[in-house]
Amino acid sequence: MRALASLSTLVAGGLLALPQLLGAQQTNADGVSLRASVSSDTVFVGQQVTYTLSVRIPTAVRQRLRRNPEFVPPEPRAMLAYDLPLARVGEPGDDYEVHTFRRALFALTPGRYGMGQARLSYALPQSNSFFSREDDRTLRADGVSFVAIEPPLRGRLADWAGAVGRWEASLRAEPAVTRVGDPFVLVLRLEGTGNATLLPRPALRIPWADVVAQDERVVLDSAPALFGGAKEFTWLVTPREPGAQSVAAMSYPYFDPERRSYLRANTDAVLVSVRPGTMAELPTRRVAAAEDAALPLRPQLDGATPLRLPFGELLTWLALLAPLPWLWWRRRSRLPQRRTNQHTAESTARALLDRRLRERSGVDLAGFTAPGALAAALRLEGVTPETAAEVEALRDACDREAFAASNAERAAMNTPAASAAASAHRDDSLRTRAAAVLAKVDAEARRRALLLLLSVGTMLGCVRAGPAADALDAFTQGTRAYARGEYAVARDAFALAAGRAPRDPAAWANFGTAAWQARDTASAVVGWQRALRLDPTSSELREHLARVSAPQHPAAARIWPLPPLPLLTLALALWFAGWAWAAINARRQRRSRWPSLLIVPAVIGILGAGYLDRTLAAPDAIVIAERTPLRSLPALGADAGAVPMVGEIAQVLERRGVWLRLELDGGRSGWYPAERTRSLARD
Repeated sequence: MRALASLSTLVAGGLLALPQLLGAQQTNADGVSLRASVSSDTVFVGQQVTYTLSVRIPTAVRQRLRRNPEFVPPEPRAMLAYDLPLARVGEPGDDYEVHTFRRALFALTPGRYGMGQARLSYALPQSNSFFSREDDRTLRADGVSFVAIEPPLRGRLADWAGAVGRWEASLRAEPAVTRVGDPFVLVLRLEGTGNATLLPRPALRIPWADVVAQDERVVLDSAPALFGGAKEFTWLVTPREPGAQSVAAMSYPYFDPERRSYLRANTDAVLVSVRPGTMAELPTRRVAAAEDAALPLRPQLDGATPLRLPFGELLTWLALLAPLPWLWWRRRSRLPQRRTNQHTAESTARALLDRRLRERSGVDLAGFTAPGALAAALRLEGVTPETAAEVEALRDACDREAFAASNAERAAMNTPAASAAASAHRDDSLRTRAAAVLAKVDAEARRRALLLLLSVGTMLGCVRAGPAADALDAFTQGTRAYARGEYAVARDAFALAAGRAPRDPAAWANFGTAAWQARDTASAVVGWQRALRLDPTSSELREHLARVSAPQHPAAARIWPLPPLPLLTLALALWFAGWAWAAINARRQRRSRWPSLLIVPAVIGILGAGYLDRTLAAPDAIVIAERTPLRSLPALGADAGAVPMVGEIAQVLERRGVWLRLELDGGRSGWYPAERTRSLARD
């Protein structure tokens, strides 16, 4: 019988530790063992994982203990944890006692999760004497881990919001008899297996009543093996119409991890008897909104605001290749060149013409000796045909004078002083003529460069596209509804127009204005913010946004009053002009730091335009659309924090499934449901 009892003890202990797949166990010389395990190595997000620690103590050792052992389980991180009832297996006369500590874990996001080491400390006396000293013993169980994965996409229901487990639903009204204007409480109860705190509230719409969400009540039940409970969602329902009314049956979607399928928990319809009421009818939104002066609308669509330069890829490559001509001429200027004596080079009119012409246009007289070649080269540099012909004639005159001067040198001994003076006079005349011609060349070459720069600026100009044809009808309908005071209808029409023309600031501005008149603060902030990001210089939109009392995150809501596209256009024009100037100087073998005065501001302008464009694109900015507390973890059952105001602008720091980690004004931060926010990101 004793052997059978021992066998039953071992079997019971094994059943309690059966969920262990690859547990970590440590045993010391006393026969005391500590074993850690998890129920599964792979689970779905929101599915229970049971962490088990089994302590196996021999009866002889248990009788020697003078005080209870000290047990320290590991702390779970980034998970929801609930302690399950302790279990003890062992009867008097058994060889072993098995104590089991269990904890239900729920992963909130996909990933690998680990549990650290567990520690068991106890002390045994060295002898049977009451005053005997004790020896401290410590056992540690190695950490264990598991992997959480997302529920499958295949078969996922469109309205599934993250509920996991196995649930049954019921619906009731308290009371079932009421009057028009007297609210009653509608309760949806979900009961079953799983973590009830993670169940999201379903959407509820009743056409014959106004519905306001109320409290949520959770009752947890830690069964011996599975964690379960119940959750009740309550709504305050105010009837608007008398008669026998019916609340339609609700269908709550959930994912069953055991069946690996998506199911629905369905309720029956609830009948409510609504008697005629005597209270006065509440004013509608239209009447309430009409009490305030209506904000003006923009009369027509402005057309799509350009967000990119025309031929953007081509301009990018041209900007990258712009320094190449400067590098080419700089390298070429370093090649050995035949130079003449500086005094001789500047002593004749031809030398002056050669040097100045090379500096102004890059044309070298020595390279164009054939008749008409010099004039053709100058025409390519932008010089008019008349001036080019005059330069070539002057070059020929200088050559004839140089030839006459060389003959005069051979007869220098017999040349009278009057002949030498006449030669000097002719050279001075040629120098004066060269100065006049060079002035014409300089003016005409600069005029060509100016025309080239203007053509580049024209190519970089911003072209605003006309309004989308399919958005005009919706815009017109919204304008007419707004004039009639039907602000909600106008808001929806302008929303349609903005969806069809997402880059038109007038559509977004009117959407925000109509939403503001309809008391829809979140939509008003979205419309005005989107419009201002397309038209940053609008003072009217800034005045509208100043009406919103909700605090705004300084980085996410800030919009600099400077559009990035004109800044980028100017920066690119300076970039091309600077490198063109540098290339001309390198070709003429002149050193100058003036081109850097264009290139450096161009670089700053390009970087500034990129920063402004990213700020206006708002990839991480959202607007709070519905009030709910911030959570410390991405789960509805996590600790609640501050409650943001509707219309607040926040910055998204992290995204996990249907949750966003937000940072709000005043240092507030936490996790927030994505479906209760609206994005400001550019379409």
